Amino acid sequence: MDFLNLALDQAKLAVGLCFPNPAVGALIVKNNVVIGSGFTQQPGENHAEIMALENLSESSNNATLYVTLEPCSHMGKTPPCVEKIITSGITKVVYGIEDPNPKVSGSGLRKLRDANITVEKGENTSLIKTFYEAYIHNHKQQKPFISAKFAASLDGKIATSSGESKWITNELSRNKAHEIRAASDVIIVGINTIIKDNPLLTARKEDGNEYEHQPLRVILDSNCNIPIESNVMNNPTNTLIAYNQISEDKNKLFKQKGINSIKLPKENIVDINELISFLYSKSKYQILVEGGSETLGSFFNLNLIDKVYAFIAPILIGGQNSPSAIGGFGANSMSDIIKLENTNLENYDSDLLLTGYPNR
Repeated sequence: MDFLNLALDQAKLAVGLCFPNPAVGALIVKNNVVIGSGFTQQPGENHAEIMALENLSESSNNATLYVTLEPCSHMGKTPPCVEKIITSGITKVVYGIEDPNPKVSGSGLRKLRDANITVEKGENTSLIKTFYEAYIHNHKQQKPFISAKFAASLDGKIATSSGESKWITNELSRNKAHEIRAASDVIIVGINTIIKDNPLLTARKEDGNEYEHQPLRVILDSNCNIPIESNVMNNPTNTLIAYNQISEDKNKLFKQKGINSIKLPKENIVDINELISFLYSKSKYQILVEGGSETLGSFFNLNLIDKVYAFIAPILIGGQNSPSAIGGFGANSMSDIIKLENTNLENYDSDLLLTGYPNR
């Protein structure tokens, strides 16, 4: 049995719950039977390993701990997990990846080995590496992990010539898209998306209820044309308007309604690089750019996209006036194209989800 990937299932339960801590899953196994499981709780509460130890069905003496991420060894809001593991009677630890956080980064594994606990890196950890790709990127690159997501027809259109886009993809695809939102710290869209679609930009479960964690909604709105009655204004504390210029009347209205905004001018547009730096300074590490076409194009033009989620529906829209998924400058020649590497295809009923990483 692949206990490490079962621990990953536990980690997925922590997504959106434990920010800014990484989502971790843990299983304690004895005689090939799971006797304890857990995942990271809210900041200041138990980590995954401690939850598993507190949920034991029998003694952990001579048991094996399977954990998706190296156990922490430093004092934060909670004591180091390695101390509790060392005194628990566990004799073996199998981990998914080493923690890239310099506060840990191998020290947890060393302390376990120094306590005569057998420590092994798990096999077939590709799914775990993908799960932590943004976390690894943040610590190694010192900048946010930025994903682009779009839903398009087979011929690459995201709406009809009249602007209608509900719905290109099926319900299963849309539920998956909401999962991706729930795992993000920020959603970015352009003002045209707000005006045309008036979206909620919330992360919702299959039953329609919202996930506990809701990403910050960032609207690129150079001239502050956003209608005050827009759905994203229903909860202004979780919305940020990035603008180039604003009228005095609109500025007063924003202040009266408690709407968050930031001026980031660059010629006649919002300075996207400055926006990303600002978000990173506010501990926003995982960013999802949802569109529309020109907004996605702007991020690709600046070479800012780290991952692509492309939902493709088996429909044809056609028409020169129907918008394509990616705007911006585009490729002038085949030598300028963006190629996706390490691609993966998933089926969502009749739809496809293609994920990949732009070559740079």
